[in-house]
Amino acid sequence: MSMTSAPFDFAVENYPLAPVSLYNVGGPADLALMPTNLDEVEAAYRWLSEQDVPRIVLGGGSNVLISDAGFRGIVLFTTELVEIRALGDDRFEVEGGAILDDMLQGTILKHNYAGAGGLTGIPGTVGGAIFMNAGTVNGSICELMESVKITTESGTEEIEIDSSMYSYRGQTFCPPSGLIVSGTFAFSRSDDDQRAIYDKYIARRKETQPQGHSCGSVFKNPEGHHSGQLIESCGLKGTRIGGACISDVHANFIVNDQGASSADIL
Repeated sequence: MSMTSAPFDFAVENYPLAPVSLYNVGGPADLALMPTNLDEVEAAYRWLSEQDVPRIVLGGGSNVLISDAGFRGIVLFTTELVEIRALGDDRFEVEGGAILDDMLQGTILKHNYAGAGGLTGIPGTVGGAIFMNAGTVNGSICELMESVKITTESGTEEIEIDSSMYSYRGQTFCPPSGLIVSGTFAFSRSDDDQRAIYDKYIARRKETQPQGHSCGSVFKNPEGHHSGQLIESCGLKGTRIGGACISDVHANFIVNDQGASSADIL
């Protein structure tokens, strides 16, 4: 495997990855690319396609476990793509690196749009949330979307979204190698106080979810069940390996509470 020198001023060698992961573990990436606009994203992808090394797209690292050995390849970050553009008629284009809670606070709650219940308390970026169709029992992010702009090695395209393209914590419009440049959201005004809904769910999460370094719930819920309840029924709450443990508060959380390694968590 080989890699030529990156011809970009947004390229950083030997980039530490632990600080960008909510688990706060992992070694460095050989190279990080941090484009700030669509032109830079497309240039980075053209260059990536010529490199014979592993590559991955990463947003806020909210649900990623990074190896202690680091990543022997190129990480293409979305975190510098942070603009939220008002398009009129309650429509907004939100770039993939924008923090999801910033969209909630600055757009949904500001205008009292419906949707706070499904997105409150979810960490990470808008692009990451779109990629996994993040949400709660009250709804998911793709339900609020009109279209998505994606860059792959074949270029950039905008895809109109309909409900057949997404499901529980998944979607079919963006491949694993794709980078979500932005999503266009079509919001609707709510008759309910979305700030009150937000505050209620934030308070509930503080009561029922552990603090500390974790990626949130680790396992998706199997149909008809809750993963946390299944893990707890096996008597695994509090189980520890090294610096990582299954939380005593919520069994679907693995917490780095004593300087865990990636191997401890895995």
